[in-house]
Amino acid sequence: MFNQDDSLWAIVKTLSTLQLLFCLILTLVVIYTLFSATFIVLHLRSLLKVQNDISLRNSLARLNHRSENLRQIIVAAFYLFGFTFLLQMQNTFWTLDNGRSVALMVLENFRADFRFATIILLVFLLIHSAQWFASSRIRTALLRLGTPNPE
Repeated sequence: MFNQDDSLWAIVKTLSTLQLLFCLILTLVVIYTLFSATFIVLHLRSLLKVQNDISLRNSLARLNHRSENLRQIIVAAFYLFGFTFLLQMQNTFWTLDNGRSVALMVLENFRADFRFATIILLVFLLIHSAQWFASSRIRTALLRLGTPNPE
């Protein structure tokens, strides 16, 4: 999929300021996602010892709300990625005239943008999987409790 020239550092060097800013925002989203998913799973494990039915239902409702917020943050970051990617695609057609075929230069610019998009989409798949895992654990706990899923 990637050539030897396609090390992560080589890809980062080709990114625009807008893409680097998006990467910073995505890094914050990844950290928050991993923190929240870990918190949810660990908190669910601690709830196994709770005997009070009302307290358990309230805790599960709060965890479900946290999971929903996490999902919305991931979706918002995905929309921001689409906006950033499409803005960057406009720059693909800006080329310097140095005697090479313009079509080849445009294709090389597309290649850089597609490498960026591939990595970002992989990151989105990973954080979506973490959120999905945490959400499925909450749904399982709700089903065991006999509470209908609020979704």
